[in-house]
Amino acid sequence: MAQTIQSLERGLKILDILRKSEKPLSLNQIAAHFNIDRSSIFRLLATLAHHNFVHQDPETKKYSLGFKIMELSGAFGEQTKIEIFLRPILKTVCEKTNQNAHLAILDRNEVVFIAVEQPRQNLSMHISVGTREPAFPTALGKVLLAFQNEDVVKKIVRSVTLKKYTQNTITSHTHYLKHLQEIIQQRFAIDNEEFRKGIICIAAPVFNHRGIVEYSIGISGTKEQINSKRKEYISIVKDASLEASRLLGMPT
Repeated sequence: MAQTIQSLERGLKILDILRKSEKPLSLNQIAAHFNIDRSSIFRLLATLAHHNFVHQDPETKKYSLGFKIMELSGAFGEQTKIEIFLRPILKTVCEKTNQNAHLAILDRNEVVFIAVEQPRQNLSMHISVGTREPAFPTALGKVLLAFQNEDVVKKIVRSVTLKKYTQNTITSHTHYLKHLQEIIQQRFAIDNEEFRKGIICIAAPVFNHRGIVEYSIGISGTKEQINSKRKEYISIVKDASLEASRLLGMPT
């Protein structure tokens, strides 16, 4: 038998423990599976969290699998109920708009694409599952940030520099927070060439059974493609987000 690295084996065991669990686990719950001290397990978890293989909830301090697992597999979305439920809606959005259609989640200051549908014609840009983009200038990210806890959002926004990607990027913290409030009221967001010049995105929130926004659904295309049918596309994306939310058990 080939030699193995004990610390790596323990790290992999932690991932397997989290994989098998139906809910996030505390440090003590994870440590119970090992015959070593808690401090060693804590250091392993900290290392895994630093590289996004593990996520620690800032409030409960409990651990779950991180989004790096999804990035590596490239198939996370296809193995979950979310994918089963929402893929048909994403396909419908793509067919109705003939634009890229996306489903995303928030990971710290980034959005991660967990499902993508692309048109056979008029493809403006190629985006694959696992792609990451900054949350602040993108429509998918704005929606996910807007519907988070207000105090948490303020803390996140004020702790970072709002990078200027294009001349349309919002770089004022005060302006950006006001912009998020507008998104809450209108239930959709637009990236008006704020991340990529010439590209416009529209996104809307997807609520889960607890009434929490965990996903955003949207489209992206060139400004010529989007602007000519902007109102129609906004309506399609908002309808899709509502249908997706209902499928996930959004409280009425």
